[in-house]
Amino acid sequence: MTITKIKQTVTRGAVYDCISRWICPILLGTAICYSIIYIIYKPFALSYAMLALALQPVVYFSFDRLKKLGAAGGALYLLLMLLINLYTIMMVFRGTYTGVNPIAWFYGEEGVSGRHPIYMRAVFVGGGFFLVSILYYFTQIRYRSLGVMLCTLFPFVFYAKRGDIMPEIMITLILTLFLAVMVHNRRIDPAKGTKKLGRIKIDRAYLASFAVFISVTAAVALSIHKPTYRSQLEKSADFFDTLFFRGAGNSGYEDTSRSSSTRRGGFSYNSNPLFYVWDGGAGDIYYLRRQVFGRFNGSVWENNPYNYWRMKPYSLENPEYSPTDILADAAAVFDTEAPAPEEAYDKIRLKPYDSEFHSTYLPAPYGTITDDEPEYSLKYYKYQPTSDIMRIRVWSETPKVLNDPYDFLQPNARLLRYVSKLDMTGPEYVSALQKDGSEQADRLLADYTKAQNEYSGREGITPLISELADRVTADAHSDWDKALALERYFEKEHFTYSTEYVPPDDSIDYFLTESKTGYCAGYATAMTLMARSVGLTARYVEGFAAFERMPAGEIIVREGYAHAFVEVYIPGAGWMTFDPTVSDYRNLSSDTGRRSGGFPFYFLFLLSRFFIVFIVAAFLIFVVLFDRIKEVILRTALRFMPLKKRVLLLYAHLIRLIEFSAKDDYSAYTVKMLRGYIADTRGAVPEKLLCLFEKTAFGGYMPSAAEYAEAYAEYKKCYKYLRKIPKQPIKRPAVS
Repeated sequence: MTITKIKQTVTRGAVYDCISRWICPILLGTAICYSIIYIIYKPFALSYAMLALALQPVVYFSFDRLKKLGAAGGALYLLLMLLINLYTIMMVFRGTYTGVNPIAWFYGEEGVSGRHPIYMRAVFVGGGFFLVSILYYFTQIRYRSLGVMLCTLFPFVFYAKRGDIMPEIMITLILTLFLAVMVHNRRIDPAKGTKKLGRIKIDRAYLASFAVFISVTAAVALSIHKPTYRSQLEKSADFFDTLFFRGAGNSGYEDTSRSSSTRRGGFSYNSNPLFYVWDGGAGDIYYLRRQVFGRFNGSVWENNPYNYWRMKPYSLENPEYSPTDILADAAAVFDTEAPAPEEAYDKIRLKPYDSEFHSTYLPAPYGTITDDEPEYSLKYYKYQPTSDIMRIRVWSETPKVLNDPYDFLQPNARLLRYVSKLDMTGPEYVSALQKDGSEQADRLLADYTKAQNEYSGREGITPLISELADRVTADAHSDWDKALALERYFEKEHFTYSTEYVPPDDSIDYFLTESKTGYCAGYATAMTLMARSVGLTARYVEGFAAFERMPAGEIIVREGYAHAFVEVYIPGAGWMTFDPTVSDYRNLSSDTGRRSGGFPFYFLFLLSRFFIVFIVAAFLIFVVLFDRIKEVILRTALRFMPLKKRVLLLYAHLIRLIEFSAKDDYSAYTVKMLRGYIADTRGAVPEKLLCLFEKTAFGGYMPSAAEYAEAYAEYKKCYKYLRKIPKQPIKRPAVS
């Protein structure tokens, strides 16, 4: 073997040794990076993971060089670590100038968007260097499984502190790679001798064993239905609170405010449970109001300041002018075939409850009754005229634990038919009431006028919004038909629901005409402004969409279900709830992992879960049968080649087959040397192929079809002996 050949072999061996030592820790570091960036800001997760995958070999190579320098290398590492820390601190301070608190960003608090390139860069550089340093030390210098395990806990800490659930496939991947490090890098621990530990052999069996593990683990983790139950781990992360600073908790959802959430980053979209609702299984979804806003300042919705001083209790002595009162008076004034109030509304008993949710307000739908039972009448106050229900008696009193049963009136199909037949616009309604002049008409007129004065402002209505609203409602006459047309417009025009999309322009005009992508705050704002532009009395409401039902029957309300919707005052019926947000938002998250939509959606869900198992199984088959697949392809290709080329190609394949099984280079062997090696190690020599190759390659001989057929048949008989070295040495007969 020449000097060049020796150098090439040594170089290949060194590279192979580095890859063998680095591959599992690098893949584990990449998976950890992906999982952390995924929860911070999902769209950047893949790009950051690919960057981590590309940079880690460079860092490992640099650390190897520093290790060889001894004390000088340690000093250089400390200097490098100092520079990295200074850069990270500088990035954090620079990020504070953007007005975003780094702790609030880290915890994903309400109103803080995860898309913050400066903070993400700081986490990637500073946190990544720290992570790679730990992985390198505990896998390349001195193997310690506990040190590696601490690294794998980082993403779990992130998810626990943000109250989110890590995807099962991500957990499977991280645990699989952790086990790979435990098995692989323990066997090549540089701190111990190779004779004691041995060197791990990366072959098909090694790859196949990991493929089997992944497929079985994925099948168990992803495909078997797991029961859902409430545990204390859902309610707090006190263990992790000792490791990091505490987050904001639920305080942002327990209180009210004078302004709404922003249309970007205004809601938290993790799955941390806030409270539960018991309804006896009566409905599919409830819109639980938190707060109503009436004035739009171009960015957020605000409350009129004087509303805060118009709070008074509703009681038997001071009754509320309720939806049933409006219906009864409207039936008397308009002499229509209106259903009786008890027929137009379904009275439903709800009870929101939780041991740790201390809200100052009562999460309840519009139409909640608080004044007809003395047992409950002293518990609540209502803002006038928003009907926001407060749970406190005086401002200084601490809110009690949420455990409040109440009744509310849910409109049914009879009421909707009545409203559609009434067929009135706001001006027509006012005119009819003024002409009637009865006591019932006066009450209706006073209620409608009060609502119109509060919720008909035209702030934020642009010419584009007005023109679009006119076009959408062109075929609608009544206020009810206009409201329905506006609500259905977003679904009809294929708007997209997204909590991650960040538009280049925050205006409602851009949302309606260009991006058509956003989440509930944008949809509700757009519909409210469009409704007001066509003369409807409309208001923006924030609260919760309660729809995820637990196996025990109760409904769970998570932080991710904070929702914005619209209320429109419909002549003859009063305030009615509309949800313009496209229905995709109800499919985003659930404890059971099932999407709403019944059996077809559940079947597709199961199919998608099993899909990963099919992929892994295919990979496993490919790994195990790789050489067989290559053999089939070669034998098929030989049929379409000239005879001479068949002989040369089959001999070349014979060399590769020997090299694959022996893991060595035999390309320089002569035919005689190869014949002897095969006889010594395999015991089955394709003699006819070797002879035919010598004559064809070196003697200018043109083989016949019969000769090639005999050589090929002999090769096929020897194939199973050629493709692997037997465990027992071949005993050749003694030469006499």
